[in-house]
Amino acid sequence: MILSFHPFYKKVLSFSVGFLLVGACSSCTEKASIQEDKEETATVSVTGVSILRSELELTIGQVTRLGIKVTPANATNPRTTWSIDNSAVASIDKDNGAITALAAGNATVTVTTVDGGHTATCALTVKETATPPEPTPTDPGAPAAFGAVPTEGQVAWQRQELLMFYHYGQATFSGWDGENPTCNGKTWSESLLLQNYAPTTIDADQWVKVAKDNGFGEVILTAKHHDGFCLWDNPESTTDVANPNAKNHTDVVKAVRDACTKYGVNMGIYLSPWDRMIEVSGKSTAEYETMYKNALKDLMTKYAPVTEMWFDGNHAGNFNWTAVNKVVLDVNPQCVIFSNGGPGCRWVGNEAGVAGETDWSTLDIDGRGLTPSNLPGDYGSYLASGDKGAASWCPAESDFSIQQIGDRNGWFYGANDSRKTAKELMDLYYKSVGRNSVFLMNVPPSDKGVIDAKEVKVIEEFTAMRKAVFGTDLAAGATATATNVRGNFAEKYGPARMLDGDPETYFATDDDVKEVEIEFALAGAKTFNRVQLQEYIPLGQRVESFEIQVRTGGSWKAWGNGAKTTIGNKRIILGNSVTADAVKVRIKSALACPVLSGFALYNDTVSGL
Repeated sequence: MILSFHPFYKKVLSFSVGFLLVGACSSCTEKASIQEDKEETATVSVTGVSILRSELELTIGQVTRLGIKVTPANATNPRTTWSIDNSAVASIDKDNGAITALAAGNATVTVTTVDGGHTATCALTVKETATPPEPTPTDPGAPAAFGAVPTEGQVAWQRQELLMFYHYGQATFSGWDGENPTCNGKTWSESLLLQNYAPTTIDADQWVKVAKDNGFGEVILTAKHHDGFCLWDNPESTTDVANPNAKNHTDVVKAVRDACTKYGVNMGIYLSPWDRMIEVSGKSTAEYETMYKNALKDLMTKYAPVTEMWFDGNHAGNFNWTAVNKVVLDVNPQCVIFSNGGPGCRWVGNEAGVAGETDWSTLDIDGRGLTPSNLPGDYGSYLASGDKGAASWCPAESDFSIQQIGDRNGWFYGANDSRKTAKELMDLYYKSVGRNSVFLMNVPPSDKGVIDAKEVKVIEEFTAMRKAVFGTDLAAGATATATNVRGNFAEKYGPARMLDGDPETYFATDDDVKEVEIEFALAGAKTFNRVQLQEYIPLGQRVESFEIQVRTGGSWKAWGNGAKTTIGNKRIILGNSVTADAVKVRIKSALACPVLSGFALYNDTVSGL
């Protein structure tokens, strides 16, 4: 057995043994006396005591002892005594401090030093049973994708938000875009089109730079419009810039491709299926389909990568569109194909640039029998709103032109056409991007080969307006809580993920939770009139209705104008200006557990909308 002694008792024992040894030898009496004198002069007083924890929790029947520290460590007499102020809760051994929990309740344990009477205390709580420890949160895994989901190309395409269209060709100079049967009273022909096309300069670099400088992520060039005139050397046509009788042989498609590469802007191409030259050529539909696919393959190959292919439904040929689409996707697999019925994105059903208040990114393409050449029923309604939970991911693209001819768009340049204002563009931004669509604005280059200064001025004013509105997120610094968090794993799925500015992180609920409230406590009172919400669309579109409340003066009230239905990639809710210190988003119904990637607040004081 190994015996251990407190330092005090070791000191006493050492002294006793020394005394006995000295006492056994009468000749050492003088030495013993000197040693006693030294012990008396080395006495060290206690200056304090502390208990190594301030709180202790026990369950009934549990026995334990508290650790203490007497200072200084070399005190001569470190002995202590123990007491408790509620003996019904626990008993305590006054000498060694052993505590036995007797009944539920609270008490205070006190230790006192014999030398100097210094004290320290510990709060004791006795419970009936032990409180189980909080389980360590574990990642339950990401929600499963719901229904139709986008390709990587579709996600990247929609996150661009702003797209610019260039209608340019012989119609820039003649005013005849193929819609009417004659060109200013003249019977159209290849020679007439070649004669009409008369640019002296073509500054495609300037076209794309205007887009880049103003936040447009993609440009789409009309490589061929309905008139049949082609802006590149089309292997299937002689009505193109390569014709020896053309007045300018610039490969405009290549010029735009080179500028896009230079400025880091994505490129799309519009190749009209309707072709006036084919109408009188005597070619059958089957022959023209072959020619069309060959021309398409040439464009896809020479000018890749192409992020969007635009198939206008106006007099579209009755092609095998699956085969036509395959030509595009074989070369550019992530290319988003636009048409009345996709498959990559859909026409919004109007040329006013306005998406539906309810706007699903899913569309029942097969069920509605949609193709570029077929638009049955009330297409303006269902194309604007999409189809809830449908089998195809096919979001809306909202197209319009910055130029107006009376009440219709001026697709090709007209010096006397009216121009939309920056305020009108901002309104269309809210009604397209702000409703889960994209903003496709036609900006036709002029007959001087540049985007006219009138258009540039309006576009720059629109850009300044957007920066003024969206430059400051008033939700910055907010804290977020939710009535449910997926797996209680807040680190990965908590509502704070909606505030981090990362489109790849998101808030999510448990799979069986389709209604949830998310509260954002702001960093002080904020004045705002725009609320922005975003779903994480790579996992599908889920929310079908929601509401917003704001806390002002300590009370909650409803806020926001218009229907609060779908969210999708981005939803911007407009409302009256309000000063609030908290905002609550309540998801009222969803097709699957909500997955939300963004929340922001803005104050629009510049647009007048």
